[in-house]
Amino acid sequence: MADQSFGSGSPGWGGGGSRHQQQRGSGEFRNRYEGQSYQNSTSGGYQPYQPPSQGAYAEQQTATVEDTMKAHYEAEGTAAAVMSQLNTQRHQLQRAHDDVGDTRMKGEQAKRELDELINKVRRKKRRLQVIIAMLATADLLLFLRIAQCGGSFFCGWH
Repeated sequence: MADQSFGSGSPGWGGGGSRHQQQRGSGEFRNRYEGQSYQNSTSGGYQPYQPPSQGAYAEQQTATVEDTMKAHYEAEGTAAAVMSQLNTQRHQLQRAHDDVGDTRMKGEQAKRELDELINKVRRKKRRLQVIIAMLATADLLLFLRIAQCGGSFFCGWH
């Protein structure tokens, strides 16, 4: 074999002769036209694509359509269940909204009632303060009379 070192001037596969002779002689390489291919087949040449028989193809398509319809019906069932849940949730939210409105109205009514009670308590408190003031004034006047009369309630009748 020839020198395979770098720069020797001959490639590692080049030992003289034609390329076709080297491939046949080494036993490792084959001519691309010698192998089995669709062009060199023993069955008589090129064979065009043959689709599956009509029966098998129709059965396959029928199965595909059946699977598709099954998935469609399952999706419809799931969609109906989701719609039912959403409808239930909508009613729950509507009831909650109504309850909030009722609670707000009851809260406002309770506030009005509390304001009325507060006003009533203030009026009673003022009334009691006036009564206390009148009683305190009467008590002061009676105390002054007792002090003026020397301990007796009746001054002029001695």
